[in-house]
Amino acid sequence: MAKETRSHIDISLSILKRFNRALSFDVYIQRTETSFTKIFKKGDVIDWERVHLYEEKGITHFFISAKEYEVYGQFVERLGEQLIDNSDRFSSEESLTLLRDLAQFTCHEMIDEMKVDERSVYNASNVVSGCIDVLSKDSKGVLSIMTMLSNQPYILKHSVMVSIFSVLLGKANGITSDTNLKVIGLGGFLHDVGVGQLTFDPEDTDQLSPEERKEMNRHPEIGRQLLDRVKGIRSEVLQIVMQHHEQPNGNGYPNGLRDKEIYHPAKIVSIADTFCSLITKRSYRDAFNVGEAISIMRESHGKFDKQLLELFAKTVSPKKAV
Repeated sequence: MAKETRSHIDISLSILKRFNRALSFDVYIQRTETSFTKIFKKGDVIDWERVHLYEEKGITHFFISAKEYEVYGQFVERLGEQLIDNSDRFSSEESLTLLRDLAQFTCHEMIDEMKVDERSVYNASNVVSGCIDVLSKDSKGVLSIMTMLSNQPYILKHSVMVSIFSVLLGKANGITSDTNLKVIGLGGFLHDVGVGQLTFDPEDTDQLSPEERKEMNRHPEIGRQLLDRVKGIRSEVLQIVMQHHEQPNGNGYPNGLRDKEIYHPAKIVSIADTFCSLITKRSYRDAFNVGEAISIMRESHGKFDKQLLELFAKTVSPKKAV
């Protein structure tokens, strides 16, 4: 797949503040679109007064070399485990920032590095659990998470947003079990993992060639095959990944399943997937607002479970849904 290659990746100062020892990586600020300046090197202890001076000058983003991102990612992984074990140790802002960085590292591993293994799935599961915890504590948690992701690459935004809206629709549909909600959320986060194996970037255009469309239609199957090698992953998650592009009218892919043949949580993720794509700005079009997105989906007769779609409409725009 033709991926967005980044030489440097942004990191969070609130996470670095928990790094109470000499740095094991260099830290940079961005001067131009392609130029970065090193401000701290390996072995340094962060000078926070200097950091505040940069912030006063309007510099709010700090970066690490993509080559050293693995080191930072391992630190974020450990903090992610602590967040899941005891979220009260983190402020609301720290929790959101940590979830963003853990999701970013997980997507980097799965999509950029093509590492779909127990470790990456475990991290994805922690992202989902953390997001569910945020939603349970804060009724405006969705807006907080979406704001946190606003400047992130599409694949990261999409993975997290689909996970969140899948969980919200699952709850609205009467699913209360944490285990079942986590299965739906994880299926939502991992639904496009097979896209990372494509030989082209589907973000480049909405008009695929016949060859590209044929390859694109295989990404659910590719995703399932990748995840099927991961020890301990639930079969329900695999079903979601495999069936999230199936349609009740039988026009979906990869197997043209119809209505009751489609796994119910996969129908949930299908709706969240399309909705999140529509409300996100793409390389070839602007974002649609919530009302426009729902209208477009309603006009796609037979593509979605009608009852679930109307329930979703009430969930995301209760005052306007009919």
